[in-house]
Amino acid sequence: MSQKHFFPLACTLALPLLLNGCLTVPEQPSLDTAAFETPEYQAQKGLAIVNASSLYARGGTGQGVAVALIDSGLNSSLPEFRGRLRDPGFDHVENQVGTFDRVGHGTQMAGILAANKDDQGMHGVAFNAQLIPYRFGDDNEPFFFDGEIAQSWQAGFDKGARILNNSWANAIPATEINEARYKQVMPQSLVTARKLVEDGAVFVFPTGNELKREPLAEPGLPVAIPELEKGWIAVVALKNDGSTINAKSNYCGVAAAWCIAVPGGDSGAGQGLLTTNKDGTYTQTAGTSPAAALVSGALAALQSRYPELTAQQVREHLLATANQTGLYANSEAYGRGLMDLEAASRQAPKVMTE
Repeated sequence: MSQKHFFPLACTLALPLLLNGCLTVPEQPSLDTAAFETPEYQAQKGLAIVNASSLYARGGTGQGVAVALIDSGLNSSLPEFRGRLRDPGFDHVENQVGTFDRVGHGTQMAGILAANKDDQGMHGVAFNAQLIPYRFGDDNEPFFFDGEIAQSWQAGFDKGARILNNSWANAIPATEINEARYKQVMPQSLVTARKLVEDGAVFVFPTGNELKREPLAEPGLPVAIPELEKGWIAVVALKNDGSTINAKSNYCGVAAAWCIAVPGGDSGAGQGLLTTNKDGTYTQTAGTSPAAALVSGALAALQSRYPELTAQQVREHLLATANQTGLYANSEAYGRGLMDLEAASRQAPKVMTE
């Protein structure tokens, strides 16, 4: 009778490593996430919720990636932004190279996105990325600054940014926007957005802070103009612990297919996301604006993890790997789910071509 050979249950025939008569699976190297979970990391509470340390441990910190920041400007003289500028940008209010930040919003968004990892205060999600800041206005609705916004997008793209952070939106529900109306509201911006999406850019917008079930105009714009979707992300804001939508955020609503959820802080003492203030101190911020900046920074950090991918491929991978379990399965509220940078950085997407 022939002798039969039995392998222990722990063995596998799928891999060619033979050890003591048993085919074994080589151990995967463990991630040293603890090295990145510093006091700075813990101070910016959103980072742990989206598993940013796993992305850092796999080499994704934003190195070599530029993000255009279209906002109220940036105080680029602060130590948190030393080495973080790809280009000084442009101030459309003062009509000069470089930016001044009178209201502080842009500097706060820049901190969430790319503040230095320097053992001070907090650091941005993409602490090695570079910024190109633009100031288009400090007050009033964005549609008053259509030309400046369009010029900023194009200039940022021309200087190497494929990720365009827009922590603002016009206060018109996406459900009330069609192509003809948007051409009236933001004609130059629409032309530029169409061109840049075709050229490979990714636009990031917040859903808005009215606690409504639908997003504002810009985050929901692909509903009216579907060809924009491949270069678009809408962002809904969660409480700091990721437990539920915060006290301000609009839902993803009609933008669910290109919408993602991340911490955006909440109202109340100590409930916001810690970030940089225009005067060099640190401050709390809350709402969908910092949530959008967190996503823009995540795209930059993920782009540096996968330099072979286009920005739009990185965008699709980020959406596809979001956590849709539990409460995040509610696509009306949370779109594609909670951003998960561990899952997104674990393996490159299978599809590498457009």
